[in-house]
Amino acid sequence: MGKMNIALPADWATISEIFRQLNTNRFSRYPINPMKALKFLLFSLFLAPAFIPSDAVAQHGPVDYAEHEVMEVIETMFDGMRELDADKVASTFAEGAMLNSSGSRDGTPFVRSMPMSNFAGAIRQSQDGPAWDERIWNVRVDVKDNLATAWMDYAFYAGDQFSHCGSNTFQLARHADGSWKTIALADTRVMGDCVLDANKTEETLVRAALRHYLRGHATGRAQEHEQAFHEIANLYWITEEGLQVRSSEEYIAGAPGHKAPDEANRKRWIDWVDISGSAAIAKITLDYPRADFIDYMQLLKVDGEWKIMNKIFHIDR
Repeated sequence: MGKMNIALPADWATISEIFRQLNTNRFSRYPINPMKALKFLLFSLFLAPAFIPSDAVAQHGPVDYAEHEVMEVIETMFDGMRELDADKVASTFAEGAMLNSSGSRDGTPFVRSMPMSNFAGAIRQSQDGPAWDERIWNVRVDVKDNLATAWMDYAFYAGDQFSHCGSNTFQLARHADGSWKTIALADTRVMGDCVLDANKTEETLVRAALRHYLRGHATGRAQEHEQAFHEIANLYWITEEGLQVRSSEEYIAGAPGHKAPDEANRKRWIDWVDISGSAAIAKITLDYPRADFIDYMQLLKVDGEWKIMNKIFHIDR
């Protein structure tokens, strides 16, 4: 399906014609009801932001870009654990980094320490086992010069089986090449009596889907976008000519397959995520040298996986 330039019409007959055209160009097993689609689109474009919680940015949107860089390191480690990719996990550690686990045995506190290289080795030896799925929330990042600390709550799952919960604290340092690496990680572990909020434990998985989208921009690889978008997703935006619509299929086909020449000067991050059951919305900022893009994503959990169903965006040149 090619890009369609659709100006907002003044009469309902023309509106019906727009969605008739969409039906003839989209996946036939997902027919679009004109009235329902119009209501959904208008809600997406004009009303959905009004329902964003007032504290969403305060909870999930650090202003300092270094905080986003730190979160990228932390989330990359957890991505590697879920994928059982020991090399990806190890890439986030500084040489000599240590893991310290605190607990209590028969009422007596203890601390167990191991090199993070051993932790990565344990993942390497678990290739045939269930994913190490650690989900985090209530993340707090503090950056001072070239040091950073991050606190968070977590729940650990072996595949789909819940194991334990607790809190993590990361210490990270910025190195000579500008990269952030974890120099120490400590956690607490509670084997029982974990009261979990399903919306919070899902946030890691929603962000993982969104980070495929961000990596698609960073690398130019279509495969990353394919993992982010549902097959029937559309993109909507407004130009001087009116409403523009593009299918995710066409959007993904346009991926260049390589990094942009000015990638080193591009910044992008997830501002916030809000989840209710199997539905979620998110705001993403793409801060580029020639323009800023503000994306609002709508996601659904389809067949156990979070997928972007629609993207609306604004371009500030």
